[in-house]
Amino acid sequence: MDFTSNLREMLWTQIGENRPFANRKRMADALEIDPSQLNRFMEGERGLSVESLGRILDGLSARIVLPDTPEAEGAREVCFVSPRPTGAAKGAVPPAAEDYFAVPLASEPVAAGPGRIPQDEIRGWVLVWRHHESVRFRTDLVAVEIAKNQLSMTPTLHPGDIVLVDRAERSPDPAGKIMLVCEPGPEGGCAVKRVSTRHVDNDMELVFYSDNSREYPPSVYRLNRDYGGELAHAIAGRVVWAWSDMTRK
Repeated sequence: MDFTSNLREMLWTQIGENRPFANRKRMADALEIDPSQLNRFMEGERGLSVESLGRILDGLSARIVLPDTPEAEGAREVCFVSPRPTGAAKGAVPPAAEDYFAVPLASEPVAAGPGRIPQDEIRGWVLVWRHHESVRFRTDLVAVEIAKNQLSMTPTLHPGDIVLVDRAERSPDPAGKIMLVCEPGPEGGCAVKRVSTRHVDNDMELVFYSDNSREYPPSVYRLNRDYGGELAHAIAGRVVWAWSDMTRK
């Protein structure tokens, strides 16, 4: 399949219930392209302008890899080597490698950065069953461990819990999504927070708030004023799954 067909097929997988975009209009608005141009492209009626193609690739956190370019790490296929089963009866069919992703585990700032995770920044790998509803059709995944001193999302998430972040989904709508967010500026920190937005004075107000709001009050920023209008600088991806220690619940 050629690049154009691949891109068109991938865009269709991003639309629908429980997907990053509810419909094509929402997708076009989030990617900041003309809705009619997106519709004609997805229906196979015409191509995209260079500017629109760039906005789509940027909005989906895509990267172009030329032939013979060494790949950094992202979610990748798994090759099982004599896995040790547990909890299954003797003789049970072992897991199939093609049913899983190996997702790199990285710190919050590294996970929020552009491009794939460099080898020397990978802390480990998390195995993900690719057919779960929250994972299906997602490939730009990274895992992040909640830091020891990060209590802002308790009781939903505790230090030591691991969250799975889809870096291709950066739209903050609807409000209340748990996302990996970044404070503005080169020294700004990154954290897992909920996000809500509203339009104020020809700008978009971004509110990063915690489940433990009594001890961790919301942070409020403006997209144009604080992030130069680049949503990718404020939101690194959506949390779609979590491994949580249930003994503390």
